[in-house]
Amino acid sequence: MKLPARLEQKSSAALGVLAILAATACWSSGGVLAKSAELPGAVLAFWRLLIVAAVFGLILLVTRRRITWSMLRSSLLGGLLFGLNLAVWFEALRHTTVGIATITAALVPVMALIVGNRIFNERITGTALGCAAGAIGGVVLFVVPGFAASGTTMLGLVLSFLAMGLWVCYLFATKRARVGVGAIEYLFCMASVAALSLIPFVALMTDHGLTPPDHGWGWILALALIPGSLGHGLLAWAQGHVPLSTAGILLQGEPIGAAIAGAIFLNEALGPIQGLGLFVAFIALTVLTRATNREAAAAAASTPVSII
Repeated sequence: MKLPARLEQKSSAALGVLAILAATACWSSGGVLAKSAELPGAVLAFWRLLIVAAVFGLILLVTRRRITWSMLRSSLLGGLLFGLNLAVWFEALRHTTVGIATITAALVPVMALIVGNRIFNERITGTALGCAAGAIGGVVLFVVPGFAASGTTMLGLVLSFLAMGLWVCYLFATKRARVGVGAIEYLFCMASVAALSLIPFVALMTDHGLTPPDHGWGWILALALIPGSLGHGLLAWAQGHVPLSTAGILLQGEPIGAAIAGAIFLNEALGPIQGLGLFVAFIALTVLTRATNREAAAAAASTPVSII
């Protein structure tokens, strides 16, 4: 028996929302898993990416999909930036808390707003400016009280902000890279290129080079399979069932989930002022995401379409 079209559409949207919430939970676990592995950032990122590439490669084989040179070329810059971002962020976790590293990374929409204005002359509205100020204020409320108490070093903060900058560069560099490339194909190519890009860092900057580490494999596998494969796979599926604005808003819950996970599993400090900071940043980033997506949709609707 087939469901009515409207009911089927609502059911599909509900499943899409659940998939995004599950993806957010998967990504929220990444900081705890990475910190628990107790490995250098480049080493952890390299093996995590290698496993993720193998997982998506297996999916491609089973589904008989092909990878072309064009797909690989389109993922070169994105893979390089993604690999560096992951290595730097994992290294930041060795010098700061999961909560601080994650909420710093959550400022990506704010940084993207500034870069978009400077480089692409994208307009910044009063709403966006207010949301950016609110998000920054929320991050300050979270970071300052926990800085001394958590043992966070200045290096940890610098690496966290550097990882955020690399992620913004990744977003702009790959803005059109996925046009015509399937989600699984792109994830495989990107993970493969990212892993290859980290070989010089792992080989030259660590004691054991490319030799597999002698500990932490349970954490590495969990990191690769939960946020690395399951999280990305759920989001890729959900994007075809829910509006982009809904997905963007729901994903803003990642810093909250990560901070709570750090407090539960790693005994990281999470006081009332930090809770307020998380809430302020979440609301500001949610409003910013919704306003940005609305403007993007309006711009796309007003763009003339060539019939030639």
